[in-house]
Parts: sequence; structure tokens; C-alpha cells
Amino acid sequence: MADLDPAASPESGAGLERLGRRLLVPLVLGLLVGAGLVWSASPRALLVSLRKLDPALLPWVFGLSLVNYGLRFLRWEIYLGRLGVELARVKSLGVFLVGFLLSVTPGKAGELGKGWLVRELGGGPALRVVPAVLAERVTDLLGVLVLIGVGALPFRGGAWITALLLGAVAGAVVALTWRPLADFAFRILARLPWIGPRTPSLIELYDRLRGLLSPGLLLGALALSVVAWGAEGVGFWLVVRAYAPDAGLLAALFNYTGSTVVGSLSMLPGGLGAAEGSMAALLHAQGLDTADANLVTLVVRGATLWFAVGLGLLALPFVVRWLARRR
Repeated sequence: MADLDPAASPESGAGLERLGRRLLVPLVLGLLVGAGLVWSASPRALLVSLRKLDPALLPWVFGLSLVNYGLRFLRWEIYLGRLGVELARVKSLGVFLVGFLLSVTPGKAGELGKGWLVRELGGGPALRVVPAVLAERVTDLLGVLVLIGVGALPFRGGAWITALLLGAVAGAVVALTWRPLADFAFRILARLPWIGPRTPSLIELYDRLRGLLSPGLLLGALALSVVAWGAEGVGFWLVVRAYAPDAGLLAALFNYTGSTVVGSLSMLPGGLGAAEGSMAALLHAQGLDTADANLVTLVVRGATLWFAVGLGLLALPFVVRWLARRR
């Protein structure tokens, strides 16, 4: 997170420049993935597929992505309020959007830097904010698993997949909120040489996280996550229908959320390569030819991942300026 620190260098905007250099890796990887999708279908075939896409669909697709971001920002604000973090809403929004840049890291680990940003902008200790970031990831994962389970219903054996995933969601909730199980884990961690001294901090984080995963708040946050990621899934469905008019919404939700999870599990920055490959493969397996499947993948990833990165880049100069003023 020192990359965002404007005091790290006497030169103005040094933090922005350093973060820009860090973003070169996912940018180059994204260009390589895009080029691979283009050449695997052949540029000429991709142009033919592009002509089938109605440009009037794009505002709807980008708008549904904005619905996703808006609902997740609402959840972020709820979490900060529950944790007692006092930060002006415009600054909170700036931190949230810059978090999209920080999320283009392996496993989205860089998002923990949002706690540092909140602290530097006067919102209180960074440790107080970390549970909000963790709760975001937990409810995002659970929400996506719910959508995958629902989306699996049209497929053979889908009812079993649905039951398994919904059971996994329920089990995860129990594991996270049942204190005796956590106490048992912390007793084991306390005996380890490197983690042991840090166990009190882990217990504090867990206690704060449990507060954010209380039944009422958990159900509300989970509902927001399901609707948010479902909105992007609907955007994906709209694009797919340009090439497969009979495509079902549930199958589209399965394809979109399933490829999203594959990208996350890959631990690659932004899931680049893994998410695109799995999305194109699922579409191809369900009847789209290579060119159509690849173009849908390019459009949807542009309207989701890269749209979010673009918003983060727009917000970054404002956040850097606020940091400089406080210093």
C-alpha cells in the first residue's frame, strides 16, 4: 500500500505512478488474454460475430454492472457504519472504487489496503476496517455460490448440485459464526511459533467479523450480494441472447458465476485467463461457435472487470489528492 502514499517520494503523484507500474502486469496479461481470444477464433470470424451484436444492448450491460457496484457500495457503507468508522461518503466511495484496482491482485489480497486508505483519510484504525473487507469477500463468495446453485437447476443432476452448494453455504455460515469452533482453532494457532504472538489480533479480527456476520446483517448482505452478482449475470445473459436467442437465464447465471469462481480460485490477478477461458469453454460447450463464444467473453469481461478497473483509475487521483492534503 505504500504505492499509494504520496509522501513516498518528493515528486508529485509518485504514488499514482508506482501503482500504475504495478497495474502493468494485469494490463499486459489482459492484453495477452484478449489477443488469445481474438486469434483462436480468427479476427475475421470475430468481426462477423461483432456485427450480430446490437450496440443498444451495451448501455444495459454497463448499467447492470453499475447496479452491481452500487449494491456492493451500499453493503460497504453498512459495514463501515456497523464498525463505527466515520468517513465522508464521497471519500468512502473513492476508497471503494480504488479497491477495484487493488482487487486486480492474486486472490484479491490487495483489497486489504482499503483499511490503510480509510485510516489515512481519517476514518480510524486500519485494523477496524479489515473485517469489512473480509466480510465483503465472504458474502460475495456465498452469494455467488447461491447463484451457481440456482443456475445449475436446468442441467442434468442440477438439483443435486443446488442442494450441495446451498448446504455448503449453510455450513460456511455455521463455521464462521459458531464461537466454540473458532476458539478451538485459535487454541491451536496460539501454539505455533510465528502465528502464536499474533493470535490476540486474529481473535479481535474474528470478533469484529462475527459482528458483521450476525444473522440479520448476514442475510441482508447475502441478499445484496445475490442481487448484485445476479445483475451482472443478467447482463451476460443479454449479450448471449444476441447469439443464442433461446438461451435461458438460469444457464447464463451458471456460466457467468461459475467462470467468476474459477477465475478467483486461479489466484491470478483479476482471474485473468482462467475466467475468460472457462467462460468461453462453457459457452462453446452449450452450442455457441468459437467466434461467438469468444466475442461474448470479450464484451462481458470488458463491461465487468475492465469497467471496474476504469472506475478505479478515475477515482485514484482524487484519493491521492485527499491523502496529500491530510499529510
